[in-house]
Amino acid sequence: MIFFEFAVSLFDALICVYFISRFNGIALSPKKNKFILPSIAIIFAFSIINDLFLEGFNVVGTIVFLSLYIGYALLTSGKKYIRAILGACIFEIVFVILSSLLYLIITFIIKDYDALLQGEGGVFRYAYVIIHKIVLFVVLKLILMYFKSSEFIDIRHGVIAFLFSFATILGLGSTMYIASIVDAGKIQVQTMIIALAFAFANVALYVLIFQLQKYQQSKYQLKLLEEKIAFDEARHNDASAIWQSIRRVQHDMKQHMAVISGYLDDQSIDGAKRYINELAPSVDSMGTLLSSDNRVLDYLINSKLAPLSDTKIVISGSIGNLSDIKETDLACLIGNILDNAISALAEVGKTSEKRLELLFMRQNSNRIIICKNTIERSVLKSNRELETTKASSDAHGYGTKIIAKIVSDYNGMVDYFEEFNMFGVQVVLPEPNINL
Repeated sequence: MIFFEFAVSLFDALICVYFISRFNGIALSPKKNKFILPSIAIIFAFSIINDLFLEGFNVVGTIVFLSLYIGYALLTSGKKYIRAILGACIFEIVFVILSSLLYLIITFIIKDYDALLQGEGGVFRYAYVIIHKIVLFVVLKLILMYFKSSEFIDIRHGVIAFLFSFATILGLGSTMYIASIVDAGKIQVQTMIIALAFAFANVALYVLIFQLQKYQQSKYQLKLLEEKIAFDEARHNDASAIWQSIRRVQHDMKQHMAVISGYLDDQSIDGAKRYINELAPSVDSMGTLLSSDNRVLDYLINSKLAPLSDTKIVISGSIGNLSDIKETDLACLIGNILDNAISALAEVGKTSEKRLELLFMRQNSNRIIICKNTIERSVLKSNRELETTKASSDAHGYGTKIIAKIVSDYNGMVDYFEEFNMFGVQVVLPEPNINL
């Protein structure tokens, strides 16, 4: 019994640190988070003291626990103090409410439950605690999924785990009810075995789901690497093409200069002007759409949009400093946004006006990128998942997945919309060191 109580207290400490860390995006590795092990030890130690000297629900214990939770959250949250306090309070509130509700429900169903907890049927204590911890873990996982954008595969795994845990709760509840109306001494061992079997089954399920998520993440990382290799190859090919074009222009320019020089030697100013005017359109067709302090934006926009001779391109605004974003991430983000827009424009009929708008702006310490392109029919009606940043199914390819992943890595948001026969994507990237 003592070992079981110690295990329960340790579980509470572990699940608390796990939830607060995940809620605030804090590393769970002791190498990266030096506060994680001391915090678990302190919470575990106070839990033992609370059970020995302050049994049951008490205000003093609740206040001390909440103080420990907030302390750990603040120490590891960087400058996101509001979110840190919010995560600690959510855990404490969920823990207390679930404990109270579960106890009320069981005592309503099973008569003399208090006596069963203390008497020979001590197995009821084990079953109650196992149910409570399963419910607590499931609810906290659902909260984490709500506060953090999740891949569709993660949501599916979460639903499976929730249904299995719910079945476990029903099974344990039924076992407790049967044991309460039968001589507890005769089926105590069987009840204990059933309770432990349910507990181990849940642990095994969550371990399996964790391994599946790691596998899915590995597949995603591999696909992301393949996208990067393809992008680098395309950039190399584009650079080679540009270099060949420059060499051709250098060669042709010599001939053009010779012709212009001939006109000037003959004092034919009008002829030189006429020749320059005829030459200008061919030079403009090689034009540069953007020239800024960011070479990644310059390269991507100029190489991808300049060849769109049949498209009206509008580029405006200023996004400010992007130095906190890795060049590879910025390239993948902007590259995929432009590729999606260009692919959509390719489906627009020749009789329709093609238009692409790219807007950069800053608002309330946020950097905003908006890209809109002409469409002939609604995209969101057939792909409604794009209405929310949480959707990213395989049917949409990895372009939207990469955009969502990169934006999430920088604590940003992405939204898809339609207006005036145009499909748009808006990316919001907060500047670094901004509180919640």
